[in-house]
Amino acid sequence: MVGTGGIGTGKIYLLEGNQNLGRNESRMGHLLSVKDFCKLHIIFHYTAVLLKDLNVNTQIYPIGAVGDDHAAKELLTIMKNAGMNMKYVKIIKNTPTLHSICFQYPDHSGGNITESQSASSLVTAERMIDTATILQENKSLVLSVPEVPLPSRIELINLGFRNQAYVLASFVSDEIDTIKKQGLLEKINLLSVNLDEAAALANVSRDDSIEEIANNCIKVVAQINPEIKLCITCGSQGIYGYDQGEVKFLPILNVPVENTAGAGDAMLSGIMLGLILGFPFIDNKAQTCLRLGRLISAMSVISPDTINFNINLRSLKQFQKNQGEDIL
Repeated sequence: MVGTGGIGTGKIYLLEGNQNLGRNESRMGHLLSVKDFCKLHIIFHYTAVLLKDLNVNTQIYPIGAVGDDHAAKELLTIMKNAGMNMKYVKIIKNTPTLHSICFQYPDHSGGNITESQSASSLVTAERMIDTATILQENKSLVLSVPEVPLPSRIELINLGFRNQAYVLASFVSDEIDTIKKQGLLEKINLLSVNLDEAAALANVSRDDSIEEIANNCIKVVAQINPEIKLCITCGSQGIYGYDQGEVKFLPILNVPVENTAGAGDAMLSGIMLGLILGFPFIDNKAQTCLRLGRLISAMSVISPDTINFNINLRSLKQFQKNQGEDIL
């Protein structure tokens, strides 16, 4: 597994009031004492921990960069202990590690503001090429997610495509036009998006119903790449999966929610794990990538931190039993 994306930390503020932040508004909020992490780390963490518990011999290589600060030292230790190979994570001097300020509404939805001049912003396309030998010599899964420059992520997608790797990707809404124009959807095996990104792909209003957004997104993406698999996360409203003409909707599992930040990343982590274990993406069976993703995502939100460090194979099996699931 080779992947690039953000590696960093963050702070989370709980806002007062559920109304959306206004452009010129000042809002009161409470700084939560939780640990926040960035995309690539979250996604690879669960996969690394669970693969190790399952005794599946897979090397996991994050590609990224951190600063030479205290946050970086802690992150590198956590990632290494989880089972990741840190060979392609560079330490850049006199540069801060990626940091985000997240905001959460009382209904547990929210967003974030991420530092654009961090070590992650200096991850170049050349860094992707360093992993070419791994992709050439091994059956590989490639992951490309935000918080490093888009050209670098595109390079990894192209590299994975040329070497017949299984390519998974996600993009923020502002990147969708570029992705379409550069023909990248044809090179991606599995695309994971939230409702905002799905609306951007479909060129429809975010105010449309989730069914309209999902169906239009699926129609547009499938016309471009009929073989693509698609995961659309709809927050508390559920998850859509699409694969070769079949659409599957799963409601969320009923759990006590502490923090939804990182839930979509946990979802993608579970999907990746399912792919490695040979599960079908969507099906009427209990063992599918989509159901495993939903399970890990549901367990992730019961933790106040954006990585639930209590998740391992034993705890996940107990959690699935409590939820009436039979996946692992």
